[in-house]
Amino acid sequence: MNSSQRLQAAEKALFPIFYGIDTAVKQNLKKVLNSFRAHRVGVHHFASVSGYGHDDLGRKTLDMVFADVMGAEAAAVRVQFVSGTHAIASCLFGVLRPGDEMLAIAGAPYDTLEEVIGLRGDGQGSLLEFGIRYRQLSLTSDGSLDWSALATAVGENTRLVFIQRSCGYSWRKSLSISEIKKIVKLVKQQNPDTICFVDNCYGEFVEEQEPTAVGADLMAGSLIKNPGGTIATAGGYVAGKADLVEAATCRLTAPGIGSSGGATFDQNRLLFQGLFLAPQMVGEALKGSHLIAHTLSELGYP
Repeated sequence: MNSSQRLQAAEKALFPIFYGIDTAVKQNLKKVLNSFRAHRVGVHHFASVSGYGHDDLGRKTLDMVFADVMGAEAAAVRVQFVSGTHAIASCLFGVLRPGDEMLAIAGAPYDTLEEVIGLRGDGQGSLLEFGIRYRQLSLTSDGSLDWSALATAVGENTRLVFIQRSCGYSWRKSLSISEIKKIVKLVKQQNPDTICFVDNCYGEFVEEQEPTAVGADLMAGSLIKNPGGTIATAGGYVAGKADLVEAATCRLTAPGIGSSGGATFDQNRLLFQGLFLAPQMVGEALKGSHLIAHTLSELGYP
């Protein structure tokens, strides 16, 4: 069997999985198109403003479209976010205050957040240096979440629970939307005021819902990953409850400016088009990963 025949056989074997991916693509694209239609997105939204970036109609409309698609009250899509880590850090510094506790419930977070938290580095203005406590729940021996520990882990001063959706560099499975919904329910049962924050990097459009649609209070991600549809040149986003999104943007810009400022440097068109392409691009990436994994497995690789 040559390589072409192997790939054809793999595609046939993976048809049920591919069908499920195609279904999610269609549902997610429908959400995007419905929001475009509701907000009457047109070429006038592709224009940009300079200077402070006040009254940018395209940016404001894109924020509302993102919020719709993510099932959130509000969103802020900004090219000023350098990366997903930057967007996440803006959320953490925006909502946490001295004396608060941050609890990571899926083991250690991405290593790029170690300096943000204060687990590595010194004198850089980390959360720990600002008097914010950090605690994490270890994974079980089989690499899954410790649900029994989570059921009693949230305390009175636990201001924020950090949920990393992607497996990152660990060997656990990435969290599903149903698992995130269960996490949020467990957390809120212990302390309704605790903020459920999701690092949604690599998770957008993988399923038919996003974390904010199932109860997460705030989430962040990168436009150079899934939601940029492979054509966004830079940026990130935050989405969730309106007051929390505004708090995060006050860290990105400054108190008193928040989400009202920030020039988009003629990137609005690419951001709208990237969002339109994103469901299909994510679907193709998922198919490609399944295809490679299946083919290599058939060749004897573990």
